[in-house]
Amino acid sequence: MDSRMQSLLSYVSTSCYSLYFLKRGKKVYNSSNCFSPFIRRSWNMKLLEHYDILFQSLKENNMEIKITVHDVSELLSCTYRNAKIILRKLEEQNWIEWKPGKGRGNLSSIKLLKDVDHLVVDEAKSMLTPTSIDAGISLLKKYRVKESVQREFVDWVFHTYLGKQLGPEDGKLSRLHFPSYRPLPVLDPAKVNRRSENHIMRHIFSTLVTYDPAKDEFLPYLAHHWEHNEDYTKWTFYLQKAVLFHHGKEMTAEDVRYSFIRHRENKSAHEWILDGLEDIQVKHRYTIQFLFAETCPSFLHLVSSLGGSILPEDVPVTSELPIGTGPYKVSENTEDKLVLTVFSDYFLRRPFLDEITLYFFPQLYDNVADLQSVSNYEDMNFYHYPYQGRKVQEFKRYTMLDKGSKLLTLNLHKGILAGNAYVREAIFHFLSPEKLIEELGGSRFKTASRILKKFEEKEQERSVSAGKKALASSGYKGETLTLVSYVGAGNEADAKWIQKVLRNEGIELELKFYTYTELHKRLLHKEADLLLGEQIGDESDVYTYLSAFMGNHSLLKHHLPEAVNDEDILSLENKILKQNGHIHLYRLNQFAFYHHDVKGVSFNALGWIDFTKLWYEA
Repeated sequence: MDSRMQSLLSYVSTSCYSLYFLKRGKKVYNSSNCFSPFIRRSWNMKLLEHYDILFQSLKENNMEIKITVHDVSELLSCTYRNAKIILRKLEEQNWIEWKPGKGRGNLSSIKLLKDVDHLVVDEAKSMLTPTSIDAGISLLKKYRVKESVQREFVDWVFHTYLGKQLGPEDGKLSRLHFPSYRPLPVLDPAKVNRRSENHIMRHIFSTLVTYDPAKDEFLPYLAHHWEHNEDYTKWTFYLQKAVLFHHGKEMTAEDVRYSFIRHRENKSAHEWILDGLEDIQVKHRYTIQFLFAETCPSFLHLVSSLGGSILPEDVPVTSELPIGTGPYKVSENTEDKLVLTVFSDYFLRRPFLDEITLYFFPQLYDNVADLQSVSNYEDMNFYHYPYQGRKVQEFKRYTMLDKGSKLLTLNLHKGILAGNAYVREAIFHFLSPEKLIEELGGSRFKTASRILKKFEEKEQERSVSAGKKALASSGYKGETLTLVSYVGAGNEADAKWIQKVLRNEGIELELKFYTYTELHKRLLHKEADLLLGEQIGDESDVYTYLSAFMGNHSLLKHHLPEAVNDEDILSLENKILKQNGHIHLYRLNQFAFYHHDVKGVSFNALGWIDFTKLWYEA
């Protein structure tokens, strides 16, 4: 028997011996001393489970409830004897008041003294360590505590606890911890084109070139040089040497070819960027050539997008733990958190932050935040979303008007709306973006009328009376229209507001919500009369327009009429707007709240902070 096994047996026998004498009332050992912290915590957890069962079953707090020990044993699924022990322990903790019934036929009474949510929070706080808050957060989610209590806990953890325990830097490691509102299980550019995922993927993957909006020019990235022929049908890229993927393999032209071809083979979110592409030829280990059937002068806008992300050919793609050449690699990705770790072998300048952790609290984001409330907290890590109840005094606040917009598309391809311009006109007049912003509030900030704000002119005036007149002329007979959207991004609240407004004016609307992945598996041009979702902006204005009208995951594309191929995009946008084919509802006000020691804060076109530019002054 080795020493580790002997130690374990000695530990177990000592614990059991202590329990043996304690059960018999012999004060040989003090229970608080004989138990290890692990055993005490296990006992506290079990006691918390018992109290939670009583709390959920009896439903009364600070009121005497008549009950028997037998009833308690039934609720807790334990013996009569153990029920008495548990009740005594709960009394010792001052969680309950227990009055035994005196005399035959007299019931005992119990009064629950503590709110179970606050007990859970206290236990969760005791489980935190300076290097890990996971156990506490897991406990909070296990018991499904009230959202208001979750907010208090999240604020305490990210404001006070981490600020005092870690400071901006924990020893040699610079960490960034912050809450976010939904998990990100799919981090594959072939499968998703959504704001938060796109932002994280920008830190994981690299592209052949990158676009600088300030200078309106393309810069070398994975390719150090490129060239094209006169008619833009042949593009050649020369790759940097010694660029490593996260798993250690060198990137070559074969990986580049694979990364583009997989969009076509998997019907990806970025398949459209290969339109007109005839062939991809590997000329050399570090040279690759793209051949087009027709001129493609905008190809650099396409290859600098996420669709141009380069993945390794030699390993299968896993959506939750992808491999790229970017400055950060994914260390962990679950429903509870996402951990990005700096890639030490990154081919460009190493970022300052060593680790970035996003903790997911879906219940906390409802897009109806109170941003003017007062704070008692001074230590803050970082926040990207203004959760309701967030208190933000004395923190630096950085804001930016979102480049994209919330978009409602009307089906010009098929169905009632395709053949009835009067109903489309009525919907346009009935839906007031100003009222939507006023009534729902939150990050909804400014009305929108075009894909890009710089092209916006004076909006067409809306009038409820004009809407009623159009509806009366439409021949509409109360048929139910279907509005389809995906879960999250405030879509549920927006859709319900639209449904209420249209119903009040006599237009029936059925709402259907799917996950983002499920949504893009459906035949939306047939199923949906209206589509609601985000139209994402990009640093490149050209790419923003191209993806809006041509992107495989673009909502607008699903509802375009068939004969649109020969028109330039700006003319097409004007035409569709005149036909009331889509309605821009609003642009978000994007936020970042951060401690004064955090430097390098700036937004990208997705409304997120570029993690590679952040650093701590302290």
